[in-house]
Amino acid sequence: MSNEKSDDVMSVVSEEFAPLEVSPDSTFDDLTADSVSLLRLMVAIQSKFDVDLDVVDMFTVGNVGDLIQLVEERMDRRGVAQT
Repeated sequence: MSNEKSDDVMSVVSEEFAPLEVSPDSTFDDLTADSVSLLRLMVAIQSKFDVDLDVVDMFTVGNVGDLIQLVEERMDRRGVAQT
């Protein structure tokens, strides 16, 4: 997870949970996330990366790294679908 896409997604997550320190191993419990903050994060990711996420995705990922991986997979899938 050390590519530009990962860094971009991490930046969006970090902005949402600032001033807390966010790492790929951070869980949303660690970040004291609630349903509102997760929905804001979902909308921010969808807007910035043009990917489809739903509420279930936000509540089932294990940690920030899992969310980054999910977003990357959706971006890759979208790229394949457009070609």
